[in-house]
Amino acid sequence: MRKTKTKSAASKLKITLVALLMVPTLLVISTSEPAVASPTINVSSGALTAPPPPEPAIHSLANTRERGHIYQAVGAIIPGGGLSAIVNTKTTTYTAMKTLSVDYRLERWTGTAWVTFKASSNNATNTNLLNASSDWTVMPGYYYRVTSIHKAYDGSTTDTSKHVSGNVLF
Repeated sequence: MRKTKTKSAASKLKITLVALLMVPTLLVISTSEPAVASPTINVSSGALTAPPPPEPAIHSLANTRERGHIYQAVGAIIPGGGLSAIVNTKTTTYTAMKTLSVDYRLERWTGTAWVTFKASSNNATNTNLLNASSDWTVMPGYYYRVTSIHKAYDGSTTDTSKHVSGNVLF
């Protein structure tokens, strides 16, 4: 009869252990509100700031001449190897303009705002195409983007278009 009591006691012990092991699981069940991560720095990416908030990129590509002389106005940032940031801009018009110009700047994200890091400009006369580029050394761990203002002057009116590129982490 002693064996029956021992088996019964062992069974009770197993049931008690299983019940005790389930208590922490029941305590961990999440509430109805999801957890929200705070904006922290992604150490594995090498970033020194949290990424900039998503913004709609401003692209200028006119489909008809009704929008003015400028057909295309773009700017881009390309990693050139190491800490080299190559900035390219392009302004295209439907016909040759008396003057085409572009003012562009490389902007760095501080964690709270975009600030001008480097700036340049270029112009051309009697043409419908203006390409401008710069190769600048940047600081690692920051996000960069290009903002460019493109202008076309036909001799009487000036058309202006703005472009903001996507951002790149260096």
